[in-house]
Amino acid sequence: MEIRLPLDKLQKIRNKLSWAKQKKKLTLQEIQSIVGLLNFACSVVTPGRTFLRRLIDLTRGLQKPHHRRRLDKEAKADLEAWSLFVEHFNGKALFLDDKWLTSKTLHLYTDASGIGLGGIFGKKWFSGKWTSEWANFHISVKELFPIVVAVLLWGIEMTNKRVCFFSDNMAVVQVINKQTAKDPHLMKLLRKLIVQCLKLNIYFRAKHVPGIDNVLSDRLSRLQITEFHALAPQMNSVETPIPEWMYKI
Repeated sequence: MEIRLPLDKLQKIRNKLSWAKQKKKLTLQEIQSIVGLLNFACSVVTPGRTFLRRLIDLTRGLQKPHHRRRLDKEAKADLEAWSLFVEHFNGKALFLDDKWLTSKTLHLYTDASGIGLGGIFGKKWFSGKWTSEWANFHISVKELFPIVVAVLLWGIEMTNKRVCFFSDNMAVVQVINKQTAKDPHLMKLLRKLIVQCLKLNIYFRAKHVPGIDNVLSDRLSRLQITEFHALAPQMNSVETPIPEWMYKI
């Protein structure tokens, strides 16, 4: 039940990414070579296809192999995301279960408010107040962030699974399902989510749920910890702390 990349192919991908990141422009032939290698890698790491779209877009309009295209900011970010992943990837992944695990199955819920963010996984939970840097971010960015935090904190327990995230924000659901966003802050968070899921072999999607079904994480996002424990006394008495580096975007 294991699928793997040959080690020589994996090393070739690492070398090619390291080389490409140093370039300002690439020829059509060079872009196609990189895309070909990464597309081959996606036979093992399916979520990696997200980081192929913008690279493939660079080939549009180029007619001959020697024609060149400047690497834009998004393409460079995708190369960096791939590089971060393959640096720690051993070339092996397990075949994923056919079953999708939902928030109800995992007991995984997240939420954001104008005050802060909150998340639950089993009996574990986190709650945090927005920093001054986060105060003016769009609500969609704030709603995606706790999902990213949950995967960074507890993703190891979702390894080799298909996970369906629930969110009461339709824009976030669309961003997760399309795995792309025009907003640069959303895209930065999405890359963090995807890289972590790549590392843990998690295949994911999202589904919209009404906010009324998200009561406990709503309390946490509003920093109403006493009310949260009153509604769910079975939860851990101590929260899972959110490391400061996770807030950096």
